[in-house]
Amino acid sequence: MRLFVPASYTHNCMKFISLCFLFLFSNTFELDTIRQNYIEAAVSEKSADAFHKSFEGVPDTHTDYTVLAYKAASTVLLAKYEGNPIKKMRHFNRGTDLLEAVIKKAPANYEAHLIRLNIQDNVPWITGYTSEIKEDKVYLMKNYNKQDDALKAFAKRYILQSEAFTDKEKAAFK
Repeated sequence: MRLFVPASYTHNCMKFISLCFLFLFSNTFELDTIRQNYIEAAVSEKSADAFHKSFEGVPDTHTDYTVLAYKAASTVLLAKYEGNPIKKMRHFNRGTDLLEAVIKKAPANYEAHLIRLNIQDNVPWITGYTSEIKEDKVYLMKNYNKQDDALKAFAKRYILQSEAFTDKEKAAFK
């Protein structure tokens, strides 16, 4: 007995399988893109604006805390390029408040700690936003080997150029 399977059924199954693969692999690709855009936003006002706009549809109640941490960073980066001191402070405070809320809700989120350390390592001391540098360094060093390869590479790239880490601490990441 031969079973007849309509071509449309086979076509729909293939579409479904393709969508499953796309869904499984798109998260990693998306996060890699977000990481790259974050790096670019730190050196270009135009990139910072585009980076911030990419999070416009992401509510502060979003449950992907890594994405929320990058949204917070995008707001802090707006402050870097803002000329008006009041707006600069407003962007900075909104971004850091959101990042602190993310870390409070997801204290085991490695990338959120990495982002916070990166911000604290690069803001002027007068902001007062430097109190968790030691805490984040310890957390990042202690949990580095538990991360996926892409996040390890991203963290290592930052750590090896960061002034927050001593040469001895950096040697552990080489």
